[in-house]
Amino acid sequence: MIVGMPNVGKSSLLNALRKEGVGKGKAAYTGAQPGITRKIATGVKIIEGTDGNEGVYLLDTPGVFVPYVPDSEAMLKLALCGSVKDTIVAPTTLADYLLYHVNKVEPGLYSEYLPPTNDIMLLLEAIARKTGRLQKGGTPDTEAVALWMIQRWRNGHWGRFVLDNVTEDALEMKKSEERGLAPSMNQARKADKEARRMKSKQRNIASG
Repeated sequence: MIVGMPNVGKSSLLNALRKEGVGKGKAAYTGAQPGITRKIATGVKIIEGTDGNEGVYLLDTPGVFVPYVPDSEAMLKLALCGSVKDTIVAPTTLADYLLYHVNKVEPGLYSEYLPPTNDIMLLLEAIARKTGRLQKGGTPDTEAVALWMIQRWRNGHWGRFVLDNVTEDALEMKKSEERGLAPSMNQARKADKEARRMKSKQRNIASG
């Protein structure tokens, strides 16, 4: 069974293993948006059987999303990577966050449209005019350009870099931050329920 976050390539992995193992084409639908796989599929053979064995089968599954996203930046990263639908976070907001990371890595990636800038609207308007993505009256279609810009990055055309700082010190700092996070409402309810259960148990012991 292949399990993971939405839109991280589970179905693509299954198809690749099937092609490599048994030489057959796609068995699972894939797409650029999360939610293509909506239910657990039937087993797909990825290795032929030998000596009477049936071989190896894999099950494709829908994406499993975390129940609680700890902070807004984590949600931006998930949205930018395509783990949530593009309609959840405004495209211009995602493009602005992407520009922040591009500027840290290589501002020259968009030099054909504009010199290095921190103004996302200025960049989106420049790209719109350069690529002809204009609305009626010649107004730049900034939302369409933002989606185009995001997709270009996802396809590897705007640099290949990760959004997290994966140094050992950064990972330790992130762990420390997460340990200090306030619990979610669901976690708080569970903790309260457990505390009441323990208090009731202690009363029963005392009265017994």
